[in-house]
Amino acid sequence: MNRISMIAFVLCALLSFKVQAQDPQKPAAGDAAQAGSAPATPGEPDPKIVEGIMACLGEGLPEGWKKAWFVMNEIGRSNDSEGATRQFEATFYYATDPSDTKGRQFKPCGANRIVEGVIALNAYLQPSQRRWGGMTMTFLLDGRYEASYDFSPRKPAPIVKPAAAPAAKPAAKKKSEAPK
Repeated sequence: MNRISMIAFVLCALLSFKVQAQDPQKPAAGDAAQAGSAPATPGEPDPKIVEGIMACLGEGLPEGWKKAWFVMNEIGRSNDSEGATRQFEATFYYATDPSDTKGRQFKPCGANRIVEGVIALNAYLQPSQRRWGGMTMTFLLDGRYEASYDFSPRKPAPIVKPAAAPAAKPAAKKKSEAPK
């Protein structure tokens, strides 16, 4: 089976499953507009969002993959003139054995497209759950997938002070010998 037909199979299979997130609920109207699309039913994300994430992942997957996943963590949050801004870091893995939990890293089409898709999935979470600190999303070759969120409070990053330049040592004094 060539790579394109395999990706097409996975994408079609993905459309028949839903993301499993903790206590999903239909968001408020303003939140759905922010995500880019309104949920059809509470807790069921728009299949196009998941399809877009998998399509991006599929561009970087090698032949023979059986499981692909990514781990995304919030690494910063700031308030600016446009509101709160969150920064994320994502690492992408694949495995040729579905039971492999370590995997090998790979590069998908672009982390920004995947982050945008994951943020769009926030519209299907309860408002109190939209500030998750980490998430793992796993896709299997047979079309199953799962999203799990970490709602633990984010620990603030330690403040690192720049190291001061070492002070120059005073020049060593020469011992002068008194004439005898």
